[in-house]
Amino acid sequence: MTVEQIRRNIGIQLKKIRHHRGMSLDDIAKLTDVSKAQLAQMEKGESNPTVSTIWKIADGLKISFSSLLQPPKSIVNKISSSEIPFLTEDEGRYRVFSIIPYDPERGWEFYRIEMDPLCSYESVPHMDGVEESLTIVEGSMKLILATEEVSLEKGDTLVFSGNQVHRYENSHGTMTVMHLIIHYQIV
Repeated sequence: MTVEQIRRNIGIQLKKIRHHRGMSLDDIAKLTDVSKAQLAQMEKGESNPTVSTIWKIADGLKISFSSLLQPPKSIVNKISSSEIPFLTEDEGRYRVFSIIPYDPERGWEFYRIEMDPLCSYESVPHMDGVEESLTIVEGSMKLILATEEVSLEKGDTLVFSGNQVHRYENSHGTMTVMHLIIHYQIV
C-alpha cells in the first residue's frame, strides 16, 4: 500500500467516524489535541500524520490505531505483504506495519514493527484497558516503562499495560523485528 493510499484511507476513515458520531472538526480537535487545520488536511488526504498524531486521534476518539489506516472492510481479505500499510518514525528507522486491523468483535489488532540499529521510539500512553503483547521475531531490544526496563531477545514475549508511557529501544547493531498485538479491554 502506498503512502498516498494510506493518506486517503486515514481521510476516509476519519471523516466516516466524524459524520457517524455527528461531530465537527472542532469537537475532534478538542478530544485529540490535534489542530482543526491538521484534521481538515487529513480528511482531504493532504497530510502525512506521524505515528504519534494517529495515536492521539485514536485515543481521543476511543478507537484503534489501525482502524484509521485501513480501507473499508470486505468479507474475505487476503493480506499481501506488498499492500500492508505502514508508517515510519525516527527518520524512517522505526516502521509500523498494520497487518490485521482492529475489529470490535475480535477486540485486538496485529502489527509488525521493524527497528533499525540505534532506533528509539516512545509511545504515548493508550487509553485504560489497553494491553500490549509483543514477541521478538529477530534481534533484541529493550522496553522501558515508568517503573522498569525489560531486555528482550529473539523468541521472548512480553505482556504489559499500554496505558503508560513506554519506549522501545534497539541499541544493537542489527535490525529488530517484533510482532505486536494490542488488545482493547475497554473499561
